[in-house]
Order: sequence, then structure tokens, then C-alpha cells
Amino acid sequence: MSVIRVEFFKQGNAKYISHLDLIRTIQRAARRADIPVEYSRGFNPHSKISYGPALSVGVSSSREYFDIELDGQMDGHQLVERLNAVLPAGLGVTAARYMPDRFSSLASIINAAYYTINGRVGFHDEHLEQRLICFFSAGSILIQKTDKKGRQKQVNIVPMILGVEKKLVQNREVVLEVILQTGSKGNLNPAHLMDAIQKEIRTPFRDIRIHREKLLVKRGEKYFSPMEIFD
Repeated sequence: MSVIRVEFFKQGNAKYISHLDLIRTIQRAARRADIPVEYSRGFNPHSKISYGPALSVGVSSSREYFDIELDGQMDGHQLVERLNAVLPAGLGVTAARYMPDRFSSLASIINAAYYTINGRVGFHDEHLEQRLICFFSAGSILIQKTDKKGRQKQVNIVPMILGVEKKLVQNREVVLEVILQTGSKGNLNPAHLMDAIQKEIRTPFRDIRIHREKLLVKRGEKYFSPMEIFD
């Protein structure tokens, strides 16, 4: 068994593709590109391609990942070229790397994501940046979340905000760069963060654009790319 980890982007109109449609698109692209994908056995065989945390519809990204299990060997550069030749506009592969014999799945190691969030306010507010600083300094920020059983509960999102890299306000334009917890052990949707910000500072934002710069593996106080760390 050989597994290649693939890094790709999702931008432009492709950001409106759902995660399920993305999976179908990559499966079709792999077939058209004649990638020797391994298939599961049984009554309903499916291609052995696994993905990192899903990206919300309407959110673009520079570095997403999937692992593809191959039935045989294939040069990584050739895989990149073949996929890029058949993927639709807005989707493109930027790197591919063979995994070692023992490695952990993307879902089990990715636990953080770096986002850039842009927005506008309807009027000039000289105190807006200070209110943003106060928001991110709070010890508790509660939001309503729905669990898997459909029950509503209040969740403190402060522990899920792993880092605030930038809080920039120029005229009426706001730029935030944040690292948020992502994955099965805890996940903060950046749209929910923006809802909380608008509620707490009592200022609505317009034209909000969310871009996931990269998915990360947080180990201690350091961050790594899933192309660098495997277990």
C-alpha cells in the first residue's frame, strides 16, 4: 500500500462547492487523470481517499489536504500535473508527498486552522479596534451550539481561539488573522466567531470574507504543516 498526501487550494467560485461535491469532484478527477487509486473491497467499492476537516461553503482556502491510497506506484510530480490538467477552475494541487509506512490520518492530527477574515462596518468608529482588543481579551465568550443529538448548549469559545495574529482597522475596513481550534476534539467555525464579535461589540459587519490560509498540526506551542508531521 502506498499513500500520497496531497495539498490543494479551493478558491474563486469553487468555494461554493459543498464538501460532498468536492469529494465527488476529486474522485472524478482522479479517474480522468488515470491515477491508480486503490478501491475498497465488497459489494459497493469506493476509492480510498480521505480528507482533512471540511471547509464551509463560501469559505476559500489556500492549503487543504487529502490522502490518496494507490494501487501501485506513481511519481508525485506526475500526480500533481495530471490532476491539475483535469480539475475545474478554482481547484488546484500544489504539492504531493508519499507517506511513511506508519502515519496518522489527517482527521486525527489536524487540530488548528489559520484564517484571514475581512469585513466592513457601516460607519467610522475610532474605538472599534479597542473593542476588538477587549473582545479577544475576555475570559469567557459564550455562544449557542447544537450537539449531535440536536440539543442546544452554551459553549465558551475562548479556549478555541488559539491565537490572534492581527487586529487591523483602517477607516471602515477590518482585517482579522486568527488561529482557531479545528477537528474532532473541538471546532470553532469562523462564522460563529464573527457572529459572537458582532453581538459582543454591537457593531454589524458587511461583506464578510473568510479565507482559510492553512490547516495546522498543533504540538505544544508550535504549529506544523500536515506535510511535515505524520503521527
